[in-house]
Amino acid sequence: MKTNALAVANYLVAYAKEQGKPLKLLGLMKRVYIVHGFSLAIYDKSILDERFDQVEAWKYGPVIPSVYHSFKYNRDKEIVELTDMLVENEKGFSFETPTLEDCDIKKICEMVWKRYEDVTDSQMVELTHRKGTPWNLCYVPGMNTKIPDELTKLHYKNIIKATLTNS
Repeated sequence: MKTNALAVANYLVAYAKEQGKPLKLLGLMKRVYIVHGFSLAIYDKSILDERFDQVEAWKYGPVIPSVYHSFKYNRDKEIVELTDMLVENEKGFSFETPTLEDCDIKKICEMVWKRYEDVTDSQMVELTHRKGTPWNLCYVPGMNTKIPDELTKLHYKNIIKATLTNS
């Protein structure tokens, strides 16, 4: 199965559980977006399935709708189960659990986890809402405006440059 945002979300949920720090919906959505940003900046790879996914600027920050809708039933509780998705196969359709197979993206997931491990959900919102972030440049209240990948890629390239400069 091709890498997609739900596979990344499932990987992060499982990884967080392994680390003893389960995720809630808001923290998961922000971390999946950040993985997307670093993936674009480092490998020029999108984690989105362009057939039905995009990043949108919602009230509480950047959101990949498929991740939100797949995990929203958790609300403010810790996420304990991976999500499934409906896929077409030779027999018709079936539900499968998206799994992350791309080693490059796994490395980014683990790097993002370590970098933001102790950052609270409200701090994650603050990070993605800062002046000059893709969300800040695209957000229009009530519109769920698309955040272009090129804007996200540039933002995360700048974070990498700043990190390397300050090292």
